[in-house]
Amino acid sequence: MEDHKKTFDAVAESRKWKEAVGKKIEGMTPEEIVAYFDRAAVRRRFEEALRRAEQAGKGESEAGE
Repeated sequence: MEDHKKTFDAVAESRKWKEAVGKKIEGMTPEEIVAYFDRAAVRRRFEEALRRAEQAGKGESEAGE
């Protein structure tokens, strides 16, 4: 069996996500936590993060030309 190095560590990424979310919801009321995890709100934050990542990637590729 060949050894290969992982390019993505799902466990480490999950741990980072859980820690980041824990910091964000710390001190929130139960109602605020429910609103934070609302499906529509989660989708909006995800799409915004994708847009920022795409714009950052475009800025880097244009700077390299």
